[in-house]
Amino acid sequence: MHSGISSFYTRVFVLWSSVFHGKQVIHKKVGDSVELLSNLPAEGVTRATWKYGDSPIANKVSGVIATNPFKNRVEFNNTSFSLTIRDLSLQDSGEFSFTSLAAIQRPTVFITLQVHEPISTNPNVFSNITKPGPNGFCTVFLECNANPHSDVTYIWTVGTQTRNGPRLQYAIKPQDGDTTFTCNASNVVSEKLASETLRCSNSTGPTGSNEGMFRNMNSSV
Repeated sequence: MHSGISSFYTRVFVLWSSVFHGKQVIHKKVGDSVELLSNLPAEGVTRATWKYGDSPIANKVSGVIATNPFKNRVEFNNTSFSLTIRDLSLQDSGEFSFTSLAAIQRPTVFITLQVHEPISTNPNVFSNITKPGPNGFCTVFLECNANPHSDVTYIWTVGTQTRNGPRLQYAIKPQDGDTTFTCNASNVVSEKLASETLRCSNSTGPTGSNEGMFRNMNSSV
């Protein structure tokens, strides 16, 4: 009988080790709540502890630890051993660990939480266009800016074409008529769009406050 139980737990431990060999990463935005799950069976657990880095958060015996880093924003389910943190801030990003003991020591579960600031407003699009050159084309210079946000990915769409990066240099001709350039600014929790429509003609050329910026921009293209 004991041999059968030992064999069962050995097989389960190997399975758990395989499943949790990698580290889980959860992305959330500021103000969200997150529920952290070990995804391990809760039956027969005699010890269970959540930590944030080296700081204890909650355990099966004491429940939520009074000195935990999240104060009154944390809830611990003493049946499923899930951990919920509310009203997330950027400072809550970090590594959580869950250790537990049943009939045998079980693998430690590691979860990395990354909290991001959502992009709250449409990005700014700065544009400039030259007059037609000898080849009949106008050169368009565009820049998309979602400041003050960081870790932003920019994708430009022109018709069926897409280009990556905050800056775009593109050639259009008078026969193209109005050409719309759309910037998609995104991070892992949000995205915003902004568009600019331009036309190539003899009356186009550097205009207004953008001219100085694009003199600098053109030198780095």
